[in-house]
Amino acid sequence: MMWILGYFSEVWLREETCDPVRLRNSEEYVVPASTLKSMWAIILLNRLGPDYRIPTYVAIKGNALLLRFNGDPFLKLRTLDSIVRAKAKEFKSRTVYVSISFPRWGERYGYGWTWDDIKLHRVSPITPVSLNGGKLFPDTALGFKVDTSLREDTVVGDTYLIPYPGYRYSDPLKVVMFVVRRALKAEGKRVRMEVRESPTLNLRGFRVDTVMSPPLKNMLRPILTYSLNFHMDMLVAHYSGGITQAGKRFRRFMGELGMDTVAYIFDGSGLSRYNLIKALDGVYLVCAGSRGLRPYIDSLFPSPGRGTLRLRLLKMRDMVHAKTGTLFGVSALLGFYSGCNDRYVFGVFVQNSPLVKRSRDFIDSLVLWSSGGKRCMVAKGDER
Repeated sequence: MMWILGYFSEVWLREETCDPVRLRNSEEYVVPASTLKSMWAIILLNRLGPDYRIPTYVAIKGNALLLRFNGDPFLKLRTLDSIVRAKAKEFKSRTVYVSISFPRWGERYGYGWTWDDIKLHRVSPITPVSLNGGKLFPDTALGFKVDTSLREDTVVGDTYLIPYPGYRYSDPLKVVMFVVRRALKAEGKRVRMEVRESPTLNLRGFRVDTVMSPPLKNMLRPILTYSLNFHMDMLVAHYSGGITQAGKRFRRFMGELGMDTVAYIFDGSGLSRYNLIKALDGVYLVCAGSRGLRPYIDSLFPSPGRGTLRLRLLKMRDMVHAKTGTLFGVSALLGFYSGCNDRYVFGVFVQNSPLVKRSRDFIDSLVLWSSGGKRCMVAKGDER
């Protein structure tokens, strides 16, 4: 092991149970740096709920095509067009029966669509809205901004209904119907369509595919791979109700997991040295929240791969998926190790060392040593 200034904390947990496998200085407060973005991604994805993370169900049975929209305000209709065209090729009959459904009133996931939004369509003319301070950036969808005045029959909170280009004042439901009908007709199909409020779905006998929100996917990848703070700010600001609420939501989520809530979290970017969290709590947060979160896991490239890990841990190809963190005097690595039948969540946090390259080399050597450099963990127990 090479010599390094300062001190370090090391935590290894078994992913399936979150039980500790190896701990060093795990109760120390550390500056997580950019690895805080991984923790925030876990919190936000869990907060959204499964029907928001994977918002659109596409189900096929015989000559029936079922489309269900579950609360994704960013599903681009050109994406819907390509989905329907691809599915149209699977129908042998020339006539396709299409059913479009939305959740019933009261079922809200994040800032998504509800049946009431669609049915009443109280919308203003199209306005350029996006996640970041009302500014519109390339490749972000335009949308109708729903009236949010506090009347009894009005949805509270901003909801963005995405129109098809060129339809400035259209009922968004009619736009969806238009896109689906046009896509099927382009593939030579006749269309019979119904739209209904569907509190529950009976998908017995259906073959179901799911479609994740493209913009959510496009935000996670640069956050977890390239550490782009602009996308992190967008994610935190939109899904957390604003940056000022970030710390409160962070600590609330920790409390729900039974963790120490005395953490000093000021923002989700990881750029502040005022962000402090216990090393064990930070790793446990990712471990406890990662189950079933394929969008999060898929956005962590393996090493050596792309992004900030492209030249690191060369001997552990495809065994480590992790997020790096670097500030002055701080280096960190937080992610997953898959080297055995089990998978582990680990975090290494080096503090108070101005030697960035040496800190990174130390972390990589420690990960290699702790894993045995093989397919299984060899070091077990609490070695604080």
